Formats: sequence, C-alpha cells, structure tokens
Amino acid sequence: YQRRVRDYKMSEIELEAIKYIEEQAKGGKWPIATPPMIIEAYKNKPNNNNNNNNSLNQNLFNDNCSSLFGFPPKIEGPTAWFGQDFEQNEHKWIYHLTQNDINELKFAVQYFINNNFELKKLTEPNAKDLFPLKNFGQFLQSSKSNQLVNGPGIWLLRGFPITQYNAIERSVLFLGIGAHIGQPVSQNAKGHLLGHVKDIGHDPAHPDTRIYATNQRQWFHSDECDVVGLLCIQVSEQGGESSVVSSHTIYNHLAETRPDLLAILCSQFFRDRKNEIPAGKLAYFASPVYYNYSNRIISFFDRNFLIRSHRLQGVKPLSVQQWEALDALEHFANHFALKMILQPGDMQFVHNHSIFHAREQYTDSDQKRRHLLRLWISISDHWEMPQELRDELRTGVLLSGINPCVPLEAE
Repeated sequence: YQRRVRDYKMSEIELEAIKYIEEQAKGGKWPIATPPMIIEAYKNKPNNNNNNNNSLNQNLFNDNCSSLFGFPPKIEGPTAWFGQDFEQNEHKWIYHLTQNDINELKFAVQYFINNNFELKKLTEPNAKDLFPLKNFGQFLQSSKSNQLVNGPGIWLLRGFPITQYNAIERSVLFLGIGAHIGQPVSQNAKGHLLGHVKDIGHDPAHPDTRIYATNQRQWFHSDECDVVGLLCIQVSEQGGESSVVSSHTIYNHLAETRPDLLAILCSQFFRDRKNEIPAGKLAYFASPVYYNYSNRIISFFDRNFLIRSHRLQGVKPLSVQQWEALDALEHFANHFALKMILQPGDMQFVHNHSIFHAREQYTDSDQKRRHLLRLWISISDHWEMPQELRDELRTGVLLSGINPCVPLEAE
C-alpha cells in the first residue's frame, strides 16, 4: 500500500477500498459490490444534494465530459430497444423451429457423423459445407444480418428436441449452426472451441477464475468475439435467469441524464486478462466501455475483469467516479433488460458489440444440473473496428503452445 501511495498518490479512502475488495475476495464473497467507503465519499461531495442533477453533474465532471467529443447525442435504429417491449413482442427475437427446420438439422448432424469428420473440422473456414443446410442455412445467413449484426442483436431459436441427442450429436449440431453464422474461436487458455457453461467447483473469489465455471451471478458483460451462442442442455434446480440488454439503450439514457458518467465509460479502463496472456501482450489492456468508430458505437465490457485489475503491477485502482459509472451501468442494465429462463433446446445468440448479457446465481440438484454449450463466433463481414479492438475480439483467446480443441464435457 505504501508503494501504491508513492506511485499513484492515492488517498486513504482509495487504500481502504483496495483492502475491502481483497478481504471480500479472500472471504469468498462474490460478486464484489462497490466498497462502502467509496459510496460514502461520493455522498459527501459538495453540493451533492442539488436537485438539478444535470446541472450538478456538469459542474462536478466538466473536465471528464470532454471525452464525449464526437460521440452522438443519441443512437437511433434497431440496436436501441427496451426489454419491456421485447417481453410483450416475442416475435421480435424468438423464432420457433418448424418441423422442416428440425429435419434439416437432423440430416446435417447425421451426415457429419456418418462421414467420420473430426469435430474440430466444424471450426475451420467454410466448415458449413460439412454441415449441409439448404433452406435453413439461407435463413441463418439472413438472420445473422437482420437479427444480429444489423438488428436488435438478440435472437433465440426454440423447439429443438435436444434431449434426444448425445454429447457428440449435440456438439455437432451447435458447431454446425455456428459454422453457418461465422467461425468459432477459442474461448479460454485451454483453447476450447466449444465451451461448457457449468458449475465445476472453481473458486469464484480467485482472481483468475472465469465465472462461467461457477454457479455465481455473472455481471452484465460482453465476450471477446462478435457473436456468442448458448445452447441449453439442462436447467438448474433454482435460479440461473438469463438477461440481455441493449448497450445502446443504456448509452442513450446516460447521454440524456448523466453525461458525466457516460464520459467516464467512454474513457479508458484497464481490463485484467485473468492470466490468459497471449504472446507479446501484457497481463492487462486498456479499453473504454464505449468506442466511437466508423459511425458506430461499439461496446466492450466486463465488470468482473475491470474491478480487480488493480492487482496487476502498473494498474491504478478505480476512482470514485469510475466506480459510480460502473454501478450506473449495472443499474440501468437491470432496469432495461430482457429477462428469460432458457429451456432445454433453446439456442440464444447475442451480438457482443451492442448487447450486454448476464446470468443470475443458481442452485443445482442431483436431478437438475445446469449445463449450456457455448460458442464464441467471429464474423468476417462485420462492423469495422479499431485495430487494437479487432486484435482482442476477432481471434478469441490465443495462447502460445496451446492447440484449440473441442471438449465434450466441462473441464
């Protein structure tokens, strides 16, 4: 702590906040909320009781608002939507598979298996030829554009009889569908091209833990790819509700009500790589939550990776203002979100650059143990983005000496 004070000239409140975070983590308390001394410090700011919020915020954070230069005052179009509207209009985001769709998919699965192809083949370029879909393949292509990349960014396929399939068959099914949308990429340091979202007993308090391998709540976040897909195999006994929210709707709300906090989210944060470090890279990298590039607002965010990055040498702890901005994002994400319980056979696809997604804590039983397959998909004909972001999002997690693989079970 003395070194941090010397290097960063941190206040005593910031030091107390660091100690609080580390004690909470050691005690296994997760997720870690904003440290109470940070909340108290903000409450005690001068003029914080002023009823004119916009005026107050501009006065307090006038210097920070300069980072909004060039950003649009509002994002228009189908990427900005409200969860309440989608709950009442399921046709906007749910597609019920027809019997013809199911028959095509069954044929493609059997074709792949009968030819004795390796599962990994479905992650190579042009792999869709190994998983032949005629009408449904064309439908996937059009939906990728209209529903995901240039649409609301959330799409759910419902009605596939997944309980009739074994581990290999459902892996072929999901990888094959992914191949028609783009190219699956590695999701972690083990090189998993097909992920398993399942509680396998990892310690959620450990700084290197990926929360998807626990039953703990996942904050709203986006993943390091263009599209993330989930195929529900089994639900939990209790909990595990899935939520998705338009990051553009949050942007619009903050632009109107709290431009000071939006400005902070448009400034640099440090993101912990959780010890999944590609060759030639640092253990962290700098990234704002919102990028403004090529006439688009691109979001890239994971609170869990940001709030603990101070553990790394050279990374300064979050400021009071940054904590408040992250809390505001989480609050409004919950407020505007579309919430659902995924059922066996549901396939959810999310566009990572305009959507944040989350999952509630859950409890398994001997009869019901939550298990989802996951794909990280890279799309070639996609949004333009700055080189530093493209390096992080288009290749997945690539570590030296690790061969990508397709595990049939969580590990």
